[in-house]
Amino acid sequence: MKKNILTIVIMAATLMNLVLTIVLIFAVMPAMNKTGNLVDKVASVIDLEIDSDKDEEEDYAITDLVTYPVEYETAKTINLQKDPGDTSSHYAQLNGIVISFNPNAEDYSDIYAAVESTSVYIEDIVVATIGEYTVTTINESAVKQEAVKRIQERYNTKCIVDISLNGLVSS
Repeated sequence: MKKNILTIVIMAATLMNLVLTIVLIFAVMPAMNKTGNLVDKVASVIDLEIDSDKDEEEDYAITDLVTYPVEYETAKTINLQKDPGDTSSHYAQLNGIVISFNPNAEDYSDIYAAVESTSVYIEDIVVATIGEYTVTTINESAVKQEAVKRIQERYNTKCIVDISLNGLVSS
């Protein structure tokens, strides 16, 4: 009689363990996955870096960079996108751009000469990049990163490594 009761208790505990495991797998795990995906999306929206993308080694020192300034006689006014529900117009002003070149790059002399002869393409890329933002979403570092990426694609080079936005003001 004692063996049968002990067997029934063990069988009940095993069934409870099985039921709780099933609940864990089918109820809790999907919720945890959804929460993890939500955290990933929020982190990407606010520009947090989850995975390190610094695999590329930079072959230049900051002291080696060659700069080329593009100054405007008067501040350039750039229209910004409107936020949803916003009826007023917003704009950004830019006094100039400083383009930083890596002199150790293979195509440095060609790219520098091309930019020196006409920097209008770089100016257009920077203006277009700034114009894609709204007054609430504009972020100077994000604008610079996106503009450098587009400039590198336009000139098909890694010689242009950074830009500085002189006097960027938005309102």
